[in-house]
Amino acid sequence: MMQYFSLFIFKQLIISLLTSEIDRIYCRITFVCCLAGEMMLPLHQRKENKCRIVKNEMIMKTLNVTGLNNSVKVVNALAQLLADFQVHYTNLRNLHWNVKGHGFFILHEKYESLYDDAAEKIDEIAERMLQLDATPEHRFSKYLQVAQVKELDVVECGHAGMSYVLDTLKLFIAEERQLLQFAAENNDEVTVAMMSDYLKAQEKLAWMLTAFSYKKEDAC
Repeated sequence: MMQYFSLFIFKQLIISLLTSEIDRIYCRITFVCCLAGEMMLPLHQRKENKCRIVKNEMIMKTLNVTGLNNSVKVVNALAQLLADFQVHYTNLRNLHWNVKGHGFFILHEKYESLYDDAAEKIDEIAERMLQLDATPEHRFSKYLQVAQVKELDVVECGHAGMSYVLDTLKLFIAEERQLLQFAAENNDEVTVAMMSDYLKAQEKLAWMLTAFSYKKEDAC
């Protein structure tokens, strides 16, 4: 009886060892086949596959840490705001360079502070999109296709420049209020706080520029 039992144990051990070895060989063959298949792809596609894997890992880590769901409305509104600020930034450089007249020194300096502020907001908006698992657009040609702010021709008149800035502020304030609402619906406190800060500064700026631009007669 003991002999049969020992023989049975011996057979099971042999089967187990063979099964393990077959599994190892299968894994090696599968790995080699996958590697060979990957190597047969064009170089740019191999790089895209690696980038996609890295990106997916980063997305999972971000979502796991923040506990915040991606809101399509918030991301789309941020993308629109980014496009408008990019065109606005370029327009402000135009105003800064080309302004002429008695208000040159004041306006030249003011336009510079405005485009510095716009540049900072552009970076903040783009980084917020990345935090929400979105890729910010970087191509200016794409901005021009969707931006509500339009490119300016050369503007020399200070009064015309101030009118443009006030009109653009009106647009931004409306966009940011809508974005704040979307963010609040998504429990996105960070975007809510960011838009609140923008609105606070812009409403004060609108008051100050309106007072600065007031004239009994239109003149540069």
